[in-house]
Amino acid sequence: ELQNVLNASLEISLRDIPLEEQLQLILQRIVAIPWLALESRGAVFLVQDEPGVLVLKSQHQMPAAILSSCARVPFGRCLCGRAASSGELQFADRVDDRHEVRYPGISPHGHYCVPIISRGKVLGVLNLYVRAGHVRNRTDEEFLPATAAVFASVIEHARVEQQLTSVLSRLRKALGGTIEALALTVERRDPYTAGHQKRVAHLSRAIGDEIGLPRPQIEAVRMAGAIHDIGKVSVPAEILSKPGRLTDLELSLIKTHPTVGYEILKEIEFPWPIARIVLQHHERMNGSGYPEGLSGQAILIEARILGVADVVEAMASHRPYRPALSIEEALEEISHKKGMLYDAIVVDACLRLFKEKGFRLE
Repeated sequence: ELQNVLNASLEISLRDIPLEEQLQLILQRIVAIPWLALESRGAVFLVQDEPGVLVLKSQHQMPAAILSSCARVPFGRCLCGRAASSGELQFADRVDDRHEVRYPGISPHGHYCVPIISRGKVLGVLNLYVRAGHVRNRTDEEFLPATAAVFASVIEHARVEQQLTSVLSRLRKALGGTIEALALTVERRDPYTAGHQKRVAHLSRAIGDEIGLPRPQIEAVRMAGAIHDIGKVSVPAEILSKPGRLTDLELSLIKTHPTVGYEILKEIEFPWPIARIVLQHHERMNGSGYPEGLSGQAILIEARILGVADVVEAMASHRPYRPALSIEEALEEISHKKGMLYDAIVVDACLRLFKEKGFRLE
């Protein structure tokens, strides 16, 4: 029976549900064990923000009066508080003078109050009702602490998960700040493209969502879009802002920026292949792009998305060598060269966004 409880608890603890719901499902499993002679009632109390105080977190068929009276139980008060303060199982075969919480209509019953302990620290208390007159026995007192240990394991697992989520959130914010700083490095040198990378990132994320990419890939293409021109830090500022036609030499310098961007980013341990996406964002489906002349499926899908978003934003924005074109002209460009230069699925998704879903380049 204990193995069955362990197996069920493991399965429940792996579900993507709140801790309180996990505790309640396990509690329901325990109170249904017939040989424990329980009253099919129980509760789980946890020690949370305030030391020395138990907080009712989950319950099964507890009387309504108890839910308010026992919402918070100080250590040492009533049976649950005594279990918490002593770290030892408390038993009562009837409502006696240790029951400090009383309410109208209280029915005859007894209790097992079992401390939930992990690494010597009380995490909470498992409170189980038993029938009045129940005789405590060795089987109960071996089984119930083992069951409380299951609760301790589930609680610790949930808290570790919560801590990891918090750490990951802080790391993600720090990573976002790093990306923002890198993006500003380019924009400070090339004021004509100020905001270009942000708009490309915004459009790239929308296209990724439209074609149904998994969340990690959507995040990857957004991050890559935000810094896809980082390699332009190696291009002289006068070339970046030159109002006239570029010479072949100047154009060749511009075309080094994906490779330079890759070299800048390749040693950073992103959780996605950001450096390779940046390297490939000027590759084209027919192999006519640069720097490696990749074609078709050899180009990362994130880079194919970024390539389309980059072209649309660049055409629709002002440049020193030409005025901004209309968004319609930009969409006509990618539509006309769909399948030849640009991935057909990506182009179709981009067209739907603008023509059917009201997407705008902010």
